[in-house]
Amino acid sequence: MTEIDRLPIEQACTRLQTLYCIHADNCEVDAFTALFAEDGSVAVPEHSAFVGHAAIRASMQGLADLGVTMRHVMSNNLIDVKSDDYATGLCYLTAYGSSAPADASGSRPMEQPGTIGHYTDEFIRTPRGWRFKSRVLTRVLRKTDDAVQRAAQTKQN
Repeated sequence: MTEIDRLPIEQACTRLQTLYCIHADNCEVDAFTALFAEDGSVAVPEHSAFVGHAAIRASMQGLADLGVTMRHVMSNNLIDVKSDDYATGLCYLTAYGSSAPADASGSRPMEQPGTIGHYTDEFIRTPRGWRFKSRVLTRVLRKTDDAVQRAAQTKQN
């Protein structure tokens, strides 16, 4: 595979990583779900993997229902193209969240990041284009009382 062949695949996969953050931050459940292959999965440390569109959609909807404002900041994207139809990737994540009410300008109070870690990704080419086959979050640092945890505990009570 030449560099000219590899570059569009790298760009498509990096775009998926970026769209994942944007759709999660904006609670765009259907758009978020569509980033994954039909049998794709996403895993975070405190849950079993969410496998398939129905499970991914339900997990994203549950997160959206918490009412937490989030911003996922992604960096150090690296895509390794293995073939015309398969690639792997890694990117760093810093995730901010706030469940505090917004002020008159729509801003919420700033909190420390709730998570710092990285995603390990597998990508496959589908009839709809490149999609996540799997996405696994590894947390390196986590705030013990972040906005998502507080909102989830409040919702359970």
